[in-house]
Parts: sequence; C-alpha cells; structure tokens
Amino acid sequence: MSASGSATTGQRGNAFDLLRLTAALLVIVDHSWVITGHPGFPLAGGSGTDLGQLAVGMFFLLSGYLVSSSWLADPSLRRFAGRRLLRIYPAYAVVILLLVFLAGPLFSASGGYFRQTGTWRFLGDNLLIIPMQYTLPGIFAHTPYPLVADGSLWTIRVELCCYAGVAILGVLTLARRKWVLFGLAVLGLAVATAIHVTGYQGMLVHDLLGQDAAQPIAYFGLGMVARAFRPGAPPPLWLLPATALSWALAWGTPLAALGAILFVSTLTFTIAFRAPGALHRPTGSYDLSYGTYLLAFPVQEILADLGIREFAPHAILTAIIVLPLAALSWRLVERPALRFKPARPKLSGDRVRVDAESPA
Repeated sequence: MSASGSATTGQRGNAFDLLRLTAALLVIVDHSWVITGHPGFPLAGGSGTDLGQLAVGMFFLLSGYLVSSSWLADPSLRRFAGRRLLRIYPAYAVVILLLVFLAGPLFSASGGYFRQTGTWRFLGDNLLIIPMQYTLPGIFAHTPYPLVADGSLWTIRVELCCYAGVAILGVLTLARRKWVLFGLAVLGLAVATAIHVTGYQGMLVHDLLGQDAAQPIAYFGLGMVARAFRPGAPPPLWLLPATALSWALAWGTPLAALGAILFVSTLTFTIAFRAPGALHRPTGSYDLSYGTYLLAFPVQEILADLGIREFAPHAILTAIIVLPLAALSWRLVERPALRFKPARPKLSGDRVRVDAESPA
C-alpha cells in the first residue's frame, strides 16, 4: 500500500501498485466467502495456504522490499518512524473513529451502546494499536460472522513489528548485510513451516504476535532479501517454473506452506518487474490499496447485515462500494498526511529515490 502511488529504486519502474490493488481485491473475495456463511476458505485444502493468506503475503512481501528501501535511502530513525507513522496511522485512525461513532450506533443490536465499556475499550485500544480489539458490542450480531467490526486490522500490528525490525537492523548496521537478511528470512520460513506442520495455535510473542503472524513476517523477510540481492530486477526466469513445480509437488504434504510462500513471492516479483509499463499505475495518481484493505471488511459486514449473502454479488458489490471510498480516503486523509512526511536532506550526486513506502 504505497505512499505516493509508485515505487522506484534506481531507474526501473515496477507494477507494485497493480499488485497491491490486486491483493486488496483478493482479500475482499476471501472475506466475502466467509462473511456470506461459506465454510473454510478459498484455495486452502492441501495447498498450504488460502486466498487471504496469499493476498496478505503479497502485501508483506512488497512492504519488505519497499520499507527496507526506504531505510537504505535515508537511514535516519526519526525520519523513518515519521514516514511510517504518517503513512499507516491517519487512515487507520479515521476508520476506527467511523466504526465506533457511525457503524456502531447504526448496526449494533446492543442497547446502551455508548454506555458499554466494550465500546470505549475498542476505541482506546485500537487507537493505541497494541493491544487491539476486533469486536464492538452488538455490531453485526445477525451476520454469519457476528460482532467483528473489522477483521482486517490484525495485520497492522504485525506490520508495525516488521517496521521495528527494519529499524533495529538499521541501527545495528545490519540492514545492508545481505547474508544476515538471508539468514533471518530462512528463520522466518522455518517458523512458518513449523507452525503449518504442527498446527500450532498460540502466541509467538506474548500479547503481541500470534501464530498467524508467522507467514506475513516470512514474506516480509523475503521482500527484504529480494531488495538486498536483486534491487529493481526480476527473479531469474527459471525460478518461476521451478517454484511452481515445487509447490505442486508439495501439495498435501508438510512442506505445502513453504512451497506456497516461495511460489507466490517469485510470481509477485516476476509480475512486478516484467509487467508492461501500461499496467504499472492502474489508478493513476491515486493509491486505493490501503483504503480498500481497511474499509472492505466493515462494508462486507454491512452488506451481510442487510441480507446480501450470495457470494458473487456480495464480493462484486463490496468492490463497487469500497473503491470510491478508498479514493476518498486517499484524497482526503492519506495524501494530505503525507505532505508532512519528513524530507531527507539532499545530498550531492544522490541518485537513489524511493517514492513509495508500504504498510500492508
């Protein structure tokens, strides 16, 4: 989810905007399946992943690439934190306020909504981000996925932890050490694979990260590795069929999740750097991916609450409603906030530019 709508490292363009928007739309498809009352998730089965995990993985993969690029372009902890906060928090805070003060009163079946502690706990905890709440009293009580105000919010906390990781590596002067990043990415893949194999359901870091954070963190690490080893360049062409075959052979085995992560990562960067230039900016100067991601879930719950519970109409109508709302978010909240982004001091002969930074 980009800060300015495009990303450039050196002189090569890419289709990151297209991929982020595609990922946001895939999340809509995944959530519509669940919110309309269907069991399981699209894809799933023996694949080692599902459509939602795949889409979130794409976000984190591109975020790892872009956020590490941002640090390398300007290794200032203060400016890095300022950029990250201005990109991720304003739109997020607006969504929290809309959920509490608009969606809650309109769609809660609970009496005395504003007198309940759960309402104010949702507001306070989510404005702090850590801890985070997902339910509002009585909201969407009669949908197949009741009481959840916005099920997409959990990734924001994981993304912040990834930002902190980049900052720590940067301060320790390890952000440029390719093999250190490679080793950390391998560790992330090992943890994600172990969780898939064992079926572990619990916390990775107490009160901070659950088991569902393992795959996004692994994708983020691979994005950093891609930036370190092949900045601005696609993977070798042979790697795409090789990872596709390895994933196909791993279906139904303990290594299916690992195969999925490697294939999705290779496919994402292949498209990112090989797609025709005409596809690089599908929505022009507007970045709709972050607003779409934040706003889609409550819109989907509202549609289900209003009785729209056929999967295809629900998903299509969600996209029709959310994309204009995302455009408003970009125009009225996200882009104005970025005007306060701390600028890097100009250096003589500096040719490295990062125009987009991504939260997930």
